[in-house]
Amino acid sequence: MTGRHATAPAPRGAWRAAFADLVGSDARLLAFARRAAWILVPLTLGVVAVLYGTGPEPRRNWRGDVLGVDFSQIWVAGRAALEGRAGEPYDLPVHLANLKAAFGPDCRFAWHYPPVFLLPAAALAVWEPQAAFWLWTALSVGLFALAMGLAAGCRDGAGIALAHPLVFCTLVYGQNALFTAALLTLGATLVDRRPWLAGLCFGLLCYKPHFAVLAPLLLLATGRRACLGACLATMLALAAAALAAFGPAPWIGFLQTLGTTNQIILRDAGAGLDVNASAFGAVRLAGGTMAAAWAFQGLVALAALALALRSWRGPTPAPLRAAALLAAVPLLSPYLPVYDLAPLVPATLFLVLAARDAGGLRWPERALLCATPLFALPRLVADLTGVPLGLGLALAVLACVALRVLHPGGAPTRPGPSTAPRPGGLGHRESAPRA
Repeated sequence: MTGRHATAPAPRGAWRAAFADLVGSDARLLAFARRAAWILVPLTLGVVAVLYGTGPEPRRNWRGDVLGVDFSQIWVAGRAALEGRAGEPYDLPVHLANLKAAFGPDCRFAWHYPPVFLLPAAALAVWEPQAAFWLWTALSVGLFALAMGLAAGCRDGAGIALAHPLVFCTLVYGQNALFTAALLTLGATLVDRRPWLAGLCFGLLCYKPHFAVLAPLLLLATGRRACLGACLATMLALAAAALAAFGPAPWIGFLQTLGTTNQIILRDAGAGLDVNASAFGAVRLAGGTMAAAWAFQGLVALAALALALRSWRGPTPAPLRAAALLAAVPLLSPYLPVYDLAPLVPATLFLVLAARDAGGLRWPERALLCATPLFALPRLVADLTGVPLGLGLALAVLACVALRVLHPGGAPTRPGPSTAPRPGGLGHRESAPRA
């Protein structure tokens, strides 16, 4: 009898009580996130390295896709630039022929990046595709971890951020979104303490113009001249370097393809309706018209822009100001592939830091954190159900930031004496450097 009772499963009420205790305590929620990160981070990196970075045949991974997936066209464009053919990525038939020759007939991507992105692409193309993909992945993870650790003031922040499902989503696509999130985070963290370095980070984002535009606007609106000057100087230096390295052909091709890019991505949804997590994409996914999609996109973008301006122009705490920037940036673009949701990871981190400084998480923030695992497969959910899960996450993060900005005096859920955050790491008020 004693042995049977000792192994009996816990009553259902006990499981509910344990879950309520977990989500009701900042300290327990943080401890759970730490333990989960110890498992998820090695698992994520291992799956990406083995399943997506190796394969049974040259330039193919174990899933049968081209090695590195989207990274394949970065390598092909870089190799063309390296060999003196830098204008070819902007000639779609020629670019597709180059992709086919390198990776096979099913490798079909259109090149939409400005010529400044050919600089790192050419540097990576010195290596063979597999080695280049591993280097690309290592650099993106390393810079992202550095930025998250600096923002949080501890390694806990980097580990927990790397465990976020959006990080896995970005890595399996071989995309640059972790670089984007890291540069935005570094700029937001250093903007007051190291304005020239922050401006450099913001300026490096010019490879992704639709993500690079908000930071200079906020710097201009708040009179941060040193940071703005460094940002613009970095952009001009990169453009000049690309012109000197590759000549005018890529710039001419880039400007000529802007209309085609709009047609392929937005009107024809060439990448698929399920991949676009923007407000525009959500309306199109639901079968709405182009006019309705643009109208909804405009409303969401204006709301995000207004919140960012309010946060940066008012007496907003530095972590919350950074969260507003990172939450607003993705929502400004009508084309938001699911991997480009990556800035929402540091936005959530900054939101947690703001909550820590204000006394504790509020219930919407707790709900957001507890729902994180649901966002592991936003594209699959959109494809199977028509629910724009990625946009839902973006709007949820923006709404939590807005609640903090617009109602700073609201009553947070304060941890009680038995559940107070432990000293050190994300739970300690003095652990993170001020932005």
